[in-house]
Amino acid sequence: MADLSTLLAKEASTEIEAILSEANERAAQITEAARSEAESIVADRERRAKSQREASLVRARSAAQLEASAIRLRAQHEGVRGVFDDVRRRLDELVADKSRYPAVFEKLLEQAVSATRDVGIAEIEVAPADEELAKAALQKLGVSADVKATGDVKGGVRVRTARRSAVENTVYDRLEAMAGELASEVSQALFGAKAE
Repeated sequence: MADLSTLLAKEASTEIEAILSEANERAAQITEAARSEAESIVADRERRAKSQREASLVRARSAAQLEASAIRLRAQHEGVRGVFDDVRRRLDELVADKSRYPAVFEKLLEQAVSATRDVGIAEIEVAPADEELAKAALQKLGVSADVKATGDVKGGVRVRTARRSAVENTVYDRLEAMAGELASEVSQALFGAKAE
């Protein structure tokens, strides 16, 4: 019986070793699969994080470029507006200059009268300070028309026609009429780039 017991113990021991070996092999496979899956998850998360980081960088760069463009455009706009404000100040100085303004005023009046001569002139409207200047200029042109002083005409004339239309010709109106095409040139001169 001792032999049987030894034989059974040996068989049981072999069986236990086989089960343990199989269990160890299965545990190694599970561990390897888990490690592989963990590496895959980590790699996937790293890829996603890198992708998100790159997308964030692209968004940040785009936002920075937009802001830089907006700042540049504001600077151009302010620069161009500053130039036009300076031109308006210089026009104010011209209108106030008793030695230079009369020749400019006469030319503005002559052009407005010429544009309305065919339809008949009803009245000439000028700034109160230009009333005598207008009468003298009309006499020089050989044109007979009433001159009316008004506070809403500055730096030139408004000629009212017999048909109730009007032609306004002032240095300020001329600046405003040319502002659109001049703005691009001013921006080019100031910044070396086209105004947008």
